Amino acid sequence: MSRKRPHIILFNPDQWRGDVLGHMGDPAARTPNLDRLAAKEGVSFSSAFCQNPVCTPSRCSFMSGWYPHVRGHRTMYHMMKPDEPVLLKTDFRFQSEKRTARR
Repeated sequence: MSRKRPHIILFNPDQWRGDVLGHMGDPAARTPNLDRLAAKEGVSFSSAFCQNPVCTPSRCSFMSGWYPHVRGHRTMYHMMKPDEPVLLKTDFRFQSEKRTARR
């Protein structure tokens, strides 16, 4: 029996506070599609933080799981390097096979 793989959407806007969404309580916000997604199938975080106030280091941290300073992602000009783990390039099947083999 094969399991159905979930559809995952990572919504990571730039310079947008999380409390300016209708479902987060902002009466002036007009975000019906995001509100519907959060209410039915999505996840919305009300208490989250980022690792760096600059977008590139913050996103490098989000995508790699490392603090920005670990590999020098301190400014907008220090992008991900080919040898670094990236969430969107990870082969989860390979990782789960490695975990199973170690047991």
